[in-house]
Amino acid sequence: MESSVTDRLWDKDVQEFISACRQEKLSDIALDHRPGADGRALLTVSATYRSRKGRIVPVGYRWADSRSGLAAEVYAGKAKAPAGVELDGLFRVALRAGLWADRRHVAFALLAVTDVQSKADGVSSRLQLEYLKVLGGKEPDFAVTSLSGRDDSPEAPDRKTLLARARELTMQTLNDLAYLYGTRTGQDAP
Repeated sequence: MESSVTDRLWDKDVQEFISACRQEKLSDIALDHRPGADGRALLTVSATYRSRKGRIVPVGYRWADSRSGLAAEVYAGKAKAPAGVELDGLFRVALRAGLWADRRHVAFALLAVTDVQSKADGVSSRLQLEYLKVLGGKEPDFAVTSLSGRDDSPEAPDRKTLLARARELTMQTLNDLAYLYGTRTGQDAP
C-alpha cells in the first residue's frame, strides 16, 4: 500500500495542498467531513488565527444548513459569511468577530482556509480512489463503482465498509499532512 499511496505525495495537487497548509496566518489546521444529502462527504476545515495582540480565534470553512439545503460558509469566531463572498465581505466578518485592527489579516486567513479546503477537496477523491484500489484488491472499476455509490450487487455492504475505511484513511492522510506542514499554536505564530 505504501508505494502507490506515498507516490501520490509527490503529485502536483498534493504539493499544492501542502503549500496551502503552510499559510503563516493559520495554525492547527484540521480537516473533517460532513455527509451531504447525496451521500458524498463534504470537507470542512478548522484552524486557528492568532491576532497581533495574541488573541486566538477559531476560523474555518464548514457546511451549514440553509433554506435551500447545505451551504458553504467561512467563519471567524462567531461571525460567519457565505464561502463565495469577496474580500470586502471577509473584512466585515473580521469586524463582526471583533478584530477591527486585524481585519486585513483575518480576511487573508479566511481566504487561506478556503484555499486549503479547495486543495484538500481536489486531493481527497484521488487519494480515496487509491485507497479503494489497495483495500479492495480489485480492478479500478470496483473502486469507481464504489465511489459512485451503486449498491446493486450482493457485495454492497462490503463495498460500504471499504468505502468508509478509504474515507477514514484519506482524512487521516490529509490531517497528517496538515499537521506536518502547517503551523501549530504552541509555536511562535506571527
